[in-house]
Amino acid sequence: MNARAIAPDVIAAFDEEIRKLHARVAGVIGCVLATTDGRRVSAVVDNEADPQRVSAMVGSIVALGETIGREVMIGRTQFVAVSAVDGMILLQRVPAKRDLLVVGTLARRHTNLGILLHETGIAAEAAARILDDWLGRDLQPA
Repeated sequence: MNARAIAPDVIAAFDEEIRKLHARVAGVIGCVLATTDGRRVSAVVDNEADPQRVSAMVGSIVALGETIGREVMIGRTQFVAVSAVDGMILLQRVPAKRDLLVVGTLARRHTNLGILLHETGIAAEAAARILDDWLGRDLQPA
């Protein structure tokens, strides 16, 4: 999916969902919505992280997590979490009809992982509805 080809109203809807995710959890310091091939679709970042670089990595990390899940026969990966000394990033595929997008949520170290997972999932579901509605527009008779 080429992020530049996404309709402006769809980008605006994605931007709204990413802003809402960023606002819902106190410890969140950044959110990105990226294509699985690493293009930034939407982002809100409070620190010095480069949203374009983060977007370029999140799709690869989720794909690697899914490959590991298949290799060790535990099934499809639901999310990937990276925990570091000063924070964490949670990555989740958008569960749309087509696997095209990934949500990444960057949070401070003491942020509750369960809440972060839940809220990232809500944003991923919302992005899936937006994406499915947009892709379904072309299938509707005029």
